Amino acid sequence: MEKKNKYEPELDFKALLKSPPRLFGWIFPYYLVLFVIVGIFFIKNMNNASFNSVPAIYTDSLEITADVKVKKGGIMPAVDLGIISNPTDELIAKGKELYKVNCSSCHGETGKADGAAAAALKPKPRNFYATDGWTNGRNFNNIYKTLNSGVPGTGMIAYEFIPIEDRIAIIQYIRSLTDFPEVTKTEISELDKTYELSKGVVSPNNITLKMAAEKIVEESDKSEKIETILNKINSSGNSESSKLFNEYVKDKEKAISIFLRDFGNKSNPKTFVNRLLYFPNESGFKSQVSFLSTEKINLIYNFLNKSLS
Repeated sequence: MEKKNKYEPELDFKALLKSPPRLFGWIFPYYLVLFVIVGIFFIKNMNNASFNSVPAIYTDSLEITADVKVKKGGIMPAVDLGIISNPTDELIAKGKELYKVNCSSCHGETGKADGAAAAALKPKPRNFYATDGWTNGRNFNNIYKTLNSGVPGTGMIAYEFIPIEDRIAIIQYIRSLTDFPEVTKTEISELDKTYELSKGVVSPNNITLKMAAEKIVEESDKSEKIETILNKINSSGNSESSKLFNEYVKDKEKAISIFLRDFGNKSNPKTFVNRLLYFPNESGFKSQVSFLSTEKINLIYNFLNKSLS
């Protein structure tokens, strides 16, 4: 005879816990409703959820500066333009040694862009055997421009600090590795016109922007101090020392500037006397001051020294 389940007027939760299938049957509708609600909420807010909640950081373009590196200037000697069209074996050998020191770490020993530092560079260094993709081109002029000015945004720096002949030697060695376009007379003429290779090049000194700003402030402060001293001298009266200074000075601003520079922080009247005796014009005074006695020159020294205080 088939056994029928007994009707339960009230739910027995203790018995429900002992029967997992019955428990699942009771809680499943609640989970189903919860999943549907979460799904609807997610779909409605999908676009917002994909946005980055971290606010963007904007950089003030006025604060971006490309500083200048400190560089000692000088005169690059003139070169014989013949080494461009007819390089000697000695020049190419010299270029090879210079290449090893300056270029091989990136471009590789044989110029195939497989140097030790090449893997870390983006974009990759130039493979000299490849004929395409050159930033400035493969002609002699183009390679010289690259070596002289560098390539911004890459690991290729400017080598303007090395002598012109050394730059040409490096290029000639690179050109000896594979086939490059022939150098024409017109190209050499244009190169000489642009860089004045046959005349010699004057390379200016460079200082950083910070150093330049500090120097401007320093010179401005110095000018103000000289002006203050000059006003003090002009209103000093008619003492003997004042009369001597005004009579024998040639350029007041120059005399004050030199005295401030050389004697402002130290007391050395003997050196000042010798300076006026042997170099009066260079010190801002007339030549006749050298005929004065040591005592009178000392009066001028004391007058200037007192004006500084």
